Amino acid sequence: MQCPRCKGRMFAEKFYDFVRSFDAWKCTCCGEMLDSTILANRTRCNDTHLG
Repeated sequence: MQCPRCKGRMFAEKFYDFVRSFDAWKCTCCGEMLDSTILANRTRCNDTHLG
């Protein structure tokens, strides 16, 4: 997978919090992280229009 920010290489990584674990993509160059929640929030924010 290619990073949308810097076009670097991303790798899958498993993250853990106190309740659950989740998979995300992390860029080896800039540290950008993407998971399903981040992508959904970015899509939702891009769909709203000001004015």
